[in-house]
Amino acid sequence: MIFSIKTKVISIIKKPIYAIGLIVMLVFLYMQCGSYLNINYMPDNSQIMPVDREMLGDADVMDGYIPMTEEEYFNERMNHLRDNLIENVGMDEKKANELIDTALNMDQHDAMEYLEKECQFMADIHGYFSSGNGIKLGTVTEINKYIFEALDREDYMDYLGRKYIDYLGTIFTFFCIIIYPFYFAYDSKKDIYELLHTKPISSKKYIITQVLGGFLVGIIAVVVITIIAQGFLFFSKDRFDFAISTAKIWKYTLWEMIPAIIYISSVFLFFSILFKTPLPAIPFIFIQILYSNSGVTSANGSFIYKHRVGSIMIRYPELFFETHLSENFYVKQLFLLALGVIVMITSVVLWEKKRG
Repeated sequence: MIFSIKTKVISIIKKPIYAIGLIVMLVFLYMQCGSYLNINYMPDNSQIMPVDREMLGDADVMDGYIPMTEEEYFNERMNHLRDNLIENVGMDEKKANELIDTALNMDQHDAMEYLEKECQFMADIHGYFSSGNGIKLGTVTEINKYIFEALDREDYMDYLGRKYIDYLGTIFTFFCIIIYPFYFAYDSKKDIYELLHTKPISSKKYIITQVLGGFLVGIIAVVVITIIAQGFLFFSKDRFDFAISTAKIWKYTLWEMIPAIIYISSVFLFFSILFKTPLPAIPFIFIQILYSNSGVTSANGSFIYKHRVGSIMIRYPELFFETHLSENFYVKQLFLLALGVIVMITSVVLWEKKRG
């Protein structure tokens, strides 16, 4: 079986679609993460230009944008509300100014209650205040202080590592959806399938070697891409004003990707045994992509992504220096790994029933 797995893995890796997938993932990762390589302290004479309004959603510290404080954000949304009341609702300017000025002199909780009472014609005041992006164009001093404080908390590579696995996990899941049907379809062919059911091989050994082969197909791609990424970082580290540890990228890569690969490989094998084809696993994985890409509504009405139990990818859409590991990150990843093992055990039972 080891020879068979080796032969199948090599045959998949040699397929043009595998190489194309690697190239697409590398290009995607560079396009998404390349801008974070421009993060540095700003010289005192820097001229910081605002980005176009259409690009504001993608702006980050390398563009000169930093998070607003809670008070700054509330005041900014208040002024936005003032403009909206005058320009779109048609409220008298004097009345709108009085309304907003009164609210600004209250604490936020009382101000929201006051606005809800005075602006009953507006459907959702809370939703309105959660619609902004909460960032501002900082001064050189503010930006450098923000970077210094962020790097005092964690290493640059911790932040980049999280952004890296955000985009790698996303694109890699689609890579699996394309590649794994080729790998697991081999044993589903009629002549091969019938031969496997007559050979004296234990169900446990067969399932483990199949998942191992699927794992190798996935992990080889991840390792190749991450080696290239680490090499690029290593030879580019002189451009930074601060020290970076390029090896740290592996901490995030392996902790996210190993459980995900084992789980996805086990799922494709399970569906291959159940339906004699791996194709039904594709919509199931798509559902898990949606599940992993979902989030929750925070107390102030804003949407945030959430690392859920059983997520096959983890999102870090926040500003670069605002990312952080989710609560119980390692426990959730170990649970996903255990879930993959459970699917493997279920596949063993199913295989034995099929043979019987």
